[in-house]
Amino acid sequence: MFKKLKYKKDFSKMKNYFDNNDFENAIKYADLILDYDENNVEVLKYEYNALSNLKRYEDALICVNRILDLNPSGLALANKGTTLCFLEEYEKGFEILDDVIKNYSEYEVAFLNKGHFLYDMARFDELLELSNWVLELYPDCSNAYDIKSLVYIKKGDFKSALEFNEYALYYDSENSVAKERKEH
Repeated sequence: MFKKLKYKKDFSKMKNYFDNNDFENAIKYADLILDYDENNVEVLKYEYNALSNLKRYEDALICVNRILDLNPSGLALANKGTTLCFLEEYEKGFEILDDVIKNYSEYEVAFLNKGHFLYDMARFDELLELSNWVLELYPDCSNAYDIKSLVYIKKGDFKSALEFNEYALYYDSENSVAKERKEH
């Protein structure tokens, strides 16, 4: 009974700190909980996100590996791939993100994260190839059309950019990024 009350109190504090972007204190409470409940995946997820927000990617990688050991999922795998990219281990990270894109329902998170890194590295042709591959697998992926629109803007092909923006909005009329891009 006491342990359950302590957990609720500690979890509430951890969550409150996290929600208020006080990630250092959120991690302290996560560690406190993990001291007496080391396999608590929900707490590990908070800790992973807090570590990532603090750009403590080495520690975040350790944390996401624990999550994957306890409760493998496409999202946890996408987080691992993304964390590896932040550690500049791009090829390893991209390989994992590609696996998630191809095999998990959380493909869109992996696609957007990989796309973000390719965009930041100005690897626009690869980003276009990635978008085309995602559309082969998931033809109604609004974000893939939107990314293609962005690439064509970068290439100065505004006619193609507008065309793919229209596709993005056709498949998701609430795609706020595509709506914003259309207005500009």
